[in-house]
Amino acid sequence: MDVPIVVRPADQDDCGQLAALLIEAFEYYGDKNRLSAAELSLRLRAHLGAQPGYEALMAECDGDTVGFAIFAPVFWTIDCKIALFLKEIFVTERARNNGAGKRLMLSLAELAHARGWTRLVWTVDRINKDALGFYRKLPGTRALDRYVYMWPIEAIEYLSQLPDNRSTPTSST
Repeated sequence: MDVPIVVRPADQDDCGQLAALLIEAFEYYGDKNRLSAAELSLRLRAHLGAQPGYEALMAECDGDTVGFAIFAPVFWTIDCKIALFLKEIFVTERARNNGAGKRLMLSLAELAHARGWTRLVWTVDRINKDALGFYRKLPGTRALDRYVYMWPIEAIEYLSQLPDNRSTPTSST
C-alpha cells in the first residue's frame, strides 16, 4: 500500500531541512554549492515570506520530508496579472516515482488558483531528460520557445559601475 504524500507550506522551522534538501539538489544537478548548510539556512530564513522573498511547499511521506518547491509571484505583462514562478522543485532520490513531484505541482496549481494568479511558470535544463519527461506528462503543460539569461552578482557589480550607467535612474531609500 502506498503512503500518501502530504504537501504543506514551509515555515521558519523548515529552513534547516530546506537547506539540506537544497544541498542534495545541488549535488544531484552537479552544481558546486559554495555555502554551508548553516549559511543556507540563515539566508532561507531571512527571505521566507519576506517582501521581496519566496515561499516554499514541503512534501512529506510517512513523516519524512521528501521534497520541496520554492516559488514567488511574478508580474506577467501579457495579461498584467500575477503568475506563480516556480524557481526550484526537488524530490529526493528515494522518493522519486511515488507521486511527490506531481503532488507538489498540483499543490502549486491549487495555490495559484486560490490566489487568482493566472499562470504557473518554470524553467528546466534542456539536458534534464527525467524532468522534461515528467513535465510533458502533466496536463496542460506547454513549453515556451525562449531562452533564459542571467547576470550573476559579479556582472551586476561590474555593469553598475560603467560610465554609461550614470543616467540610469535608481531608487532612493
